[in-house]
Amino acid sequence: MSGGGPKVVTLAPGFAPGGTTLVRRLGRGSVFEVAVVRDEHGRELVCKRSAPGSRSSVGDTALDRERDVLRATRSPHLVELVAYGSDDRGGFLLEAPARGAAVRSLIGEGDAPLDAARWLELARATSAALASLHALRDEGGDLGFVHGDVSPDNIFFEPAAVTFIDLSSATFREAPEPVFRGDRGTLPYVAPEVARGEARASAETDTYALAATLLAAAVGPSITQATTEASRLLEVGTSGLRADRLDRRSDLPERMRSAIKRALRFERAGRLASSSELARELGNQVG
Repeated sequence: MSGGGPKVVTLAPGFAPGGTTLVRRLGRGSVFEVAVVRDEHGRELVCKRSAPGSRSSVGDTALDRERDVLRATRSPHLVELVAYGSDDRGGFLLEAPARGAAVRSLIGEGDAPLDAARWLELARATSAALASLHALRDEGGDLGFVHGDVSPDNIFFEPAAVTFIDLSSATFREAPEPVFRGDRGTLPYVAPEVARGEARASAETDTYALAATLLAAAVGPSITQATTEASRLLEVGTSGLRADRLDRRSDLPERMRSAIKRALRFERAGRLASSSELARELGNQVG
């Protein structure tokens, strides 16, 4: 890609935009349909479009939000927006792939937590990355970046890189209102006040969600007693997560376990709510 920013292109119909070929589909959700395509230079890119049935409504709005966030921000912890445009099929984004693997794949579906060395790497790298995103500024001042849906699916990790993906729920200075006004994010990683519908996503609730993700990485994915979506929503909103399970991990530094538990306090009063403070407590120096 040359010069300044993402290209604006108008392309031919079909899932793979003109000038690209479809490599493989990655999946379809209620908002986006995602695939890997290859451009004329052989570079593999992630192509996002509104899922069928959502176009011309929330899907297009969510696609525009991700585009606007990526155009407004420059961070190694967000994917590169390579191109965007529209064709007979609708709007699309072309993005560089996130490096590493989704944290979800590291946690797994069983109850096998990460070993101490791997968890320490993950905790330090992801907390520093989130703090960096919350601190983004430009000549106009604080960008006010909020991811809005921090979860194991939306964080890609390798020791040298952390990338937060899926910015359809994000807000920032120029777009302070969320696309999904009634959305509560990904359970069970949402803060209790968000689960109850009393607050919307913020930098504070991003920090809570990251701490919940790190809790799951440390003790396994069973961080609630509940097993269904409805009962999990009720448990998160009325009693919070089982952060006490961290006490089983005597191989993790006590200061770090304490920081995670403070970040996951049910009551907001006294909660460790700042991503930069969490990063410092987990062993990073954040300016």
